[in-house]
Amino acid sequence: MKKQDTQQRVGVGVSSVLMILVVLAMTALSLLAFGSARSNESMTRRNADIGASYYLAADQAQRKLAEIDAVLLKGQAEAADILWYEDNGPEGVIWEESMDGITFSFSVETDYQQAVTMQGLVTEGPQRYCIIAHQVMDNAAEMEEDYFLLMGD
Repeated sequence: MKKQDTQQRVGVGVSSVLMILVVLAMTALSLLAFGSARSNESMTRRNADIGASYYLAADQAQRKLAEIDAVLLKGQAEAADILWYEDNGPEGVIWEESMDGITFSFSVETDYQQAVTMQGLVTEGPQRYCIIAHQVMDNAAEMEEDYFLLMGD
């Protein structure tokens, strides 16, 4: 009589199915990694563009300050008042009188709904002005509604 073989053999089919499952799992993980890498790349590019846009606006603000400095130098020579500064100052600069003296302010827009705003105080002497505010404003935040709409318009 033949003895019955109690050992079970693993056939070719089981190893093929296992290999297919491993390949599918590796494919899914590689697609997830690729999607994450593309997302990181687009976020990095956007941040670089926003930074470059800010620095261009900051450069324009510094150039505007140089124009204001030239006007203030000329104004000191002529003992100018606020009306003289409004007439002879650079375009886009707002001149105001305050308790401390004459102030000026302006803003430079960036490409990403932001603005670099500066405010200065006119002083006497060789310094001619001092910056009292320099900030980046987010214009998109000002445009948003203050309420949450649940249904309808």
